[in-house]
Amino acid sequence: MANKRIVIIGSGVAGVAAAEAARKNDPDAEILIYSADPDLPFYRLRVAEVLKDPEAAEKLYLHPAEWYEERKINLVSATNVVAFECQDKKLALDNNEVIDWDQLIIAAGSRSFILPLKGFDRENCFSLWSLEDAREFAKAIREKNLRTCAIIGGGLLGLEAAWQIHQAGLKVKILEFAPALLARQLDARASELLKQYIESLGISVFLGADSQEILGEGETGPVESIILKDGRSIDCDCVLMSVGVRANTEIASKAGLDIGRRIKVDSEMKTSCPGVYAAGDVCEVDDGFWFGLWAISMNQGKIAGSNATGGNLKFVKDIPPYIVNTMNTRIVSQGDLPAEEGEGYRFEITEKAETYSYKKLVYKEDKLVGFILLGDFANEMISLQKALQE
Repeated sequence: MANKRIVIIGSGVAGVAAAEAARKNDPDAEILIYSADPDLPFYRLRVAEVLKDPEAAEKLYLHPAEWYEERKINLVSATNVVAFECQDKKLALDNNEVIDWDQLIIAAGSRSFILPLKGFDRENCFSLWSLEDAREFAKAIREKNLRTCAIIGGGLLGLEAAWQIHQAGLKVKILEFAPALLARQLDARASELLKQYIESLGISVFLGADSQEILGEGETGPVESIILKDGRSIDCDCVLMSVGVRANTEIASKAGLDIGRRIKVDSEMKTSCPGVYAAGDVCEVDDGFWFGLWAISMNQGKIAGSNATGGNLKFVKDIPPYIVNTMNTRIVSQGDLPAEEGEGYRFEITEKAETYSYKKLVYKEDKLVGFILLGDFANEMISLQKALQE
């Protein structure tokens, strides 16, 4: 009897974790990872480091090539899966090859979302998701002597990119559509302190910045500025768009799997198609539970890989902390964070404005239910997490 063939679509942390778990559970299974990326799997959250140091790219690999070889995990790079069939258990590759599978794990992740912004097809406009993207941008910075970068989007990826581009020697301008930075994770005061801290580093922050058009030379020539809808003009010679991601659900949808905003899975990471699992950014659990966080993707990958090889693991929907480590500071928020006191809620706030540090503890009926930490106070995270669980 032939060994079971486990096919994994995607080489992000969920895909690699799935392969590792499958190998531990079944030493004889044939395990293949199909990756659209030409690089070895890497730490995507650190991809912006390549902008500061182009030599950093290979340092971001999760494992060397030998790691996959030693575990008999066949990593097939620069290869796209274009379709799969649930009933016949076949999938098609972009080289016209057709592969049989016994268990399929979709860990195709996400891609950068690109706003339909007029002028984004100009020279020196970039997005940042893959190592290839980072290398292209880093090369342009150096070969074209780019001096001023406007970053559309002030979320986690935008802030880290801003820091790395700043360290590469460019003037950086963050254009955030919302009226505050990280408005879903921080309250108004913490967001203001974060903005002040970023500006103290020499990075400009523009709030309520709704981009209308990227201007430049001729029809598609190099960038010269961005015009905002309120009339403000932002001078720059390059643009990075960092406004979020979209899940890569296209082939799953075409195969007839149940899709919400992402591929729907149960607590065992099973999709609506027997023998097909999904894990990481590409899926949502039960009622739409999704957090685009590294630890959750890794955990879901382990569960999918184990269950695809006979395991019986279940995903527990714990809401994780939101953690940002960038610009030589740290931001943490977790739990219940109401906008105002009342209805049983009360706040305890401590601030050190001179170091842009802030702590907000949220109590309900005298029990800690949430917190926000910025700067010096971030080292209290572990003790506060324990208090949340009591």
